[in-house]
Amino acid sequence: MFEKFGSFALVLAAVLAFVGSAPGLADHADIVVSQAWSRATPKGAKVAGGYLTIENHGTAPDRLLSASSPAAATVEIHQMTLQDGIMTMRQFEQGLMIPQGEVVTLAPGGSHIMFISLAAPFEEGQRIPVTLNFQRSGAIETTFDVGSVGAKGPRLQIASTETSARTLPPTPQKTSASPEVDEPFFTHICGTRVMADVTVTPGRTGPVEVLVQLYDGDERPLSVDALSVTLANPDKAIAPVTASATRIAADKWRVSMTTAASGKWSLALGIDMKKDDRIDIAAPILIE
Repeated sequence: MFEKFGSFALVLAAVLAFVGSAPGLADHADIVVSQAWSRATPKGAKVAGGYLTIENHGTAPDRLLSASSPAAATVEIHQMTLQDGIMTMRQFEQGLMIPQGEVVTLAPGGSHIMFISLAAPFEEGQRIPVTLNFQRSGAIETTFDVGSVGAKGPRLQIASTETSARTLPPTPQKTSASPEVDEPFFTHICGTRVMADVTVTPGRTGPVEVLVQLYDGDERPLSVDALSVTLANPDKAIAPVTASATRIAADKWRVSMTTAASGKWSLALGIDMKKDDRIDIAAPILIE
């Protein structure tokens, strides 16, 4: 009997040790933070996006008020909102609400954590320490796993067995008859005067559509005179191809291009602010 109990204790200890060391997982009683991740950034990058899942198992709502990290001078919590048909990005003025008994996920293309003025570029495999400050739960320490430039999600998925089916609906099972969905690739590009949200749809070889939304240094929608997009893949000896984008809103541009091979590409934006004032910013993207 003792031997069986001893074996069970060893297994339990191992499980607890695994959970305690799992990337991006932090448990603070009522609030559980998991699946915290970011993407590798190019050399010289000053910003990076962060994404995570927050579960509230408490009896009252909570708010994520702020965040900090030694990896960046400033860490902000940003929301994406649609106003008059235009998507805008700004900080949560009153913090991010985490309703009682629900799950809130910050993901590419939506609300996210923004690391500003990076101490050094994020590198794949790195773990970024972050302190999340909640209104009720106080400070919660967690780490963000840094994936590849083209990462689309956390490397380790950890599901909470306590969350109800109402807050986490079952994931539909993929069958052989189910069509493959081409997921878009989303990234932030940041210069000293301009920031851009870039979405490449679909994120695979062949014809792609590049959607660009521009912001100024204060994260307000930015209108410019013209925008060009350049795709290049020097690793596969593919010469740069440049196309002029079409304005579809005051701060939003779209262009259709073709990628001839999968792999890591360089996407550069040529932004004509006004006559004789041009800004060039670039970032790597992943084409599958």
